[in-house]
Amino acid sequence: MSMELISLDILARVATIVILPFLSPGKPGPGQLLLLHASYVQPVRSSVGGTLLLSHGDVKGFEGGRSIIVGGSVGQSGLQVHGGMQVFGGPAQPVGDFRAVVTRTWDSPRGASTNSTYVGGEVGVGLLARLSVGYAKRISGPSRGDDHILTWGVGVQIPVWRH
Repeated sequence: MSMELISLDILARVATIVILPFLSPGKPGPGQLLLLHASYVQPVRSSVGGTLLLSHGDVKGFEGGRSIIVGGSVGQSGLQVHGGMQVFGGPAQPVGDFRAVVTRTWDSPRGASTNSTYVGGEVGVGLLARLSVGYAKRISGPSRGDDHILTWGVGVQIPVWRH
């Protein structure tokens, strides 16, 4: 299978993750929120995507507690799919998250091998503006040196209630 077909397959999966919340009938439940985001992330460079926050049972209007998160983004040099836990400290406190991240690179990634897949973790802070740092290991694709990379990102997230 060619790399272009594999990349299109992964892109379709990310799009499915982002679109599924809009397709389910009924009213949104408490603690369900979609965040659309634009960011600059190493190694995929500029990217856009979405993250769905799913109620974990102790989220009360996002004033404190935890929520399960799933999402993905597509960028200039690759894409990422993530899942993990979002922590809400309160309405006026920064929000932190812990994510497992799968990154697929293609042409010209920053600080990583081209056409490779990395698996790792990430810690982020912020709700509207998000900063993140992480670590990933290359599990497939050609190596251009070290099989481990340090990831980082900065971006903006727009909360959108699900319809």
